[in-house]
Amino acid sequence: MQPTPVLLPGNMCDARLWSAQVRATLSGAIDADLTQDDSIAAMAERALAVTNGPLLPIGFSMGAIIAVEMAVQAPDRIVGLILSGYNATADLPERAAHRPVQQSEVRAGGLERVLVEELKPNYLAAQNRKDNALLRLLRDMGMGLGADVFVRQSEALRLREDRRDAIAALDMPVLYLCGEEDTLCPPAWHQIWANMTPKAQFSAISGAGHMLPLEAPTAFAAAIEHWMTINGKEFA
Repeated sequence: MQPTPVLLPGNMCDARLWSAQVRATLSGAIDADLTQDDSIAAMAERALAVTNGPLLPIGFSMGAIIAVEMAVQAPDRIVGLILSGYNATADLPERAAHRPVQQSEVRAGGLERVLVEELKPNYLAAQNRKDNALLRLLRDMGMGLGADVFVRQSEALRLREDRRDAIAALDMPVLYLCGEEDTLCPPAWHQIWANMTPKAQFSAISGAGHMLPLEAPTAFAAAIEHWMTINGKEFA
């Protein structure tokens, strides 16, 4: 039975994160809803319940954290993982301390400022920081999701568990992807995660920062397609 690809977007991102190239590569992919819950465990449980049978989670940033949690909760259903912009650790202390500050501002009506000034522009490669269409999309996705979703996702990220032991125990192929200019979850981290994971491959893509699926969609899709081709027997 062929696995169902499950697309898991990042913090304050929606289905527009995934390009037509990615969707063409991942035939039959479904979009997970990560807007309803305030914990990584609950988000993973909801994603697992979308359909029956084997799954191939494709996660970006927060979505990658949820993808690993899906493998922790239901290892028998997960045939592989594609993780982009991933951090296997618990929330870094400085980020965990700042999240309640952001949450308070967002509750008071400051979502747009937080999105536009604190978050998304800092995630891009240097050449993309003045791409107005990309910046507008990042702003529109976040504003469309709204303040309540921001707070729920922020809390889920703040309280997440360290999963380094979990990735070391994964018994399925794993593809780690990141942009070469990712300063939020840098390539060096991904290399560490790949070294810890028994059946891992790692690729850093030039011309992209943290928002790899949007900054370099063609290269992102090509890396996924190549990995799926060489691991095809695992998904049959």
